[in-house]
Amino acid sequence: MKPRTLLMLAVAIAAFTACGSRAPRQTSGDEAAARPDMHTAEISLDYYGTYEGTLPGADCPGIETTLTLAPEGTYTLRMKYLERDVIFDDTGTYTVKGNLLTLTPAEKGQPSSYKVEENRVRMLDGDGQPIEGPLADHYVLRKTTE
Repeated sequence: MKPRTLLMLAVAIAAFTACGSRAPRQTSGDEAAARPDMHTAEISLDYYGTYEGTLPGADCPGIETTLTLAPEGTYTLRMKYLERDVIFDDTGTYTVKGNLLTLTPAEKGQPSSYKVEENRVRMLDGDGQPIEGPLADHYVLRKTTE
């Protein structure tokens, strides 16, 4: 073989070897935190289903709440006030953008918002922010196994 051909062959082998032998790059905690989380409820199909919990009540011991999200974009919501003979049933449509679930009632009424989390939804206040304070953990509906 000619020296020029041998040189070109050696360069090609070196180039292919260098591309395939790189070790994975380690990232620092700061770099990992700066990367956006691409796993959102909007692109995951795990938010459909039924969620249950007892929300705090202003003038009763609590409100037993059941929220069912159907795959076709509709919901049903049942709120039963404890120690009262009061039940509210609501239906409508919902949307999910990122991790924000918005319920829009079929009848007149204000939309409500929830943050979709792993196997639960967290009720948000009128400004779309998580409810804070000592009862904050009571504004969570957990997904049932049905």
